[in-house]
Amino acid sequence: MGVEERTVAGVGAAQKRKVLLTLVIPTRNEAENVPLLVRRLRESLEGLDYRVVFVDDSTDETPKIIRSLAGEDARISLIRREGPEREGGLSTAVTRGLYEVASGSVYTCVMDADLQHPPHKVREMLRTARSANADVVVASRYARGGSYAGLQGPLRKAISLGSKYLAQLIFGEARKTSDPMSGFFLIRNEAVQDIQFRPTGFKVLLEILVCAPELKVVEVPLRFEARNAGVSKATLRQGLEYLAHIASLFWYVPSAGRFWKFAMVGASGVLVNNLTLITLAEYFEAHKVIAWMFAVGVSILSNFLLNNAFTWRDVRHSSRIHFLLRGALAYPVAIMGIGANFAVYYPLLKYVSDEFPYYVLFNLLGIAAGTSVNFILSSRLVFRRPSQKKLDPNLPPERTAEEIRRELKAERVSLVRLPELAPLAGKGPSARLHDQDRGVIELVARTGNPTLTVTGPRRLPQARTNTRWSNSVAVPVSDGGRTVGVIYATRHSTEPFDEEDLHWLTAYASDAAPLFLDATP
Repeated sequence: MGVEERTVAGVGAAQKRKVLLTLVIPTRNEAENVPLLVRRLRESLEGLDYRVVFVDDSTDETPKIIRSLAGEDARISLIRREGPEREGGLSTAVTRGLYEVASGSVYTCVMDADLQHPPHKVREMLRTARSANADVVVASRYARGGSYAGLQGPLRKAISLGSKYLAQLIFGEARKTSDPMSGFFLIRNEAVQDIQFRPTGFKVLLEILVCAPELKVVEVPLRFEARNAGVSKATLRQGLEYLAHIASLFWYVPSAGRFWKFAMVGASGVLVNNLTLITLAEYFEAHKVIAWMFAVGVSILSNFLLNNAFTWRDVRHSSRIHFLLRGALAYPVAIMGIGANFAVYYPLLKYVSDEFPYYVLFNLLGIAAGTSVNFILSSRLVFRRPSQKKLDPNLPPERTAEEIRRELKAERVSLVRLPELAPLAGKGPSARLHDQDRGVIELVARTGNPTLTVTGPRRLPQARTNTRWSNSVAVPVSDGGRTVGVIYATRHSTEPFDEEDLHWLTAYASDAAPLFLDATP
């Protein structure tokens, strides 16, 4: 573990006080830049209640200089990272600063130490956040009045623009700002306090935008300055990490790049359709029309199952009947998509040209139209998010535990009041908490973050066996930023709890505070 260094007596007490603004500044070999940065921050932020946290991975004199500056100014502190803690680079440095220190402030500003991010801009970003009631303020190089002239050379500029457009092409959330790759941004801590970010590489802002699409984002123009001293940390490895980050967000965040996931599933449906058609027509000698009809039906079913498991895996069906109704609705929706395809393709073919390559182009336009219609209708009809079941705070604890147990198919559900770890109710073998239960509940109570644990066998199970997993899910119940209880469920099953269960229970717990407060002696 790295050591958080406080070089001035009394700083630890100051950290407990909620300040207006925390600046989180990752550093790596910025010895020449740090003193000038601190001086400019003092000048530009005079009169504001702020503090500066350096998260340092340096191999030069940078940490020594930061300690010296902290000795002169109690608002400055250092988090020094050693060895394996440096894995992940800038992104993990930023997130460590956010999680460990910045929660004690109203706002957090992330910026570089090389003075390419002008310190005087911080006050403007803070003012914008407060006046616009924004959750995120981005200093954008591409906004009107901004400039990216500080990027060194045409290649760096081309890579920056390419990275920006790639992110905006794949993720609709990235289009909230003209500069989703910016490393200079300000966030309202309360808006992101319950979000677990796991960025790779150096694009933390993109992680925030994609993982928290509900945040209100505004931007201010940024004239990106030339580096004051030292050398750029941009490398080929960072470029590869960026691509890995894009892939990670696309794959693991259910809502990210949903249209492209839908298009990928549609492409797989074309393959399924043709394989079914050829198999029935050639090997079973079925009539071509009959084979085509079966092929269409099989491909629609395949698309529905894949979209349910991949594209809209975060949209939970409320029951098996609801799932079957979704599947049934997928067929008329798919037919409407086919109709939209034909409605574009045929008129162009008939009235414009039926010659090569025009009919190929018209076919592509028809596919685009059909895919768009199918996606919109699937979003709004087939995979429409069911109304979230709200917790009735007037129900007794026993009824609440029973509802949760039935929904999660859990063996045991405990409603645990904090800080005494006293179960309000339980269902199953026993409401009594075991040592392992207490460990998970105490972790959730301490961090305020939901937890999902799955414990499998010591040996890897063979394929197609009915291996049973011991698993638990625990979510905090908060009231005004204070954790007042934990909802804890366990089961021993061939089907472990998954992220859907975690999301559902977290939403269910959002209105549960009165239950725990009313039970407080």
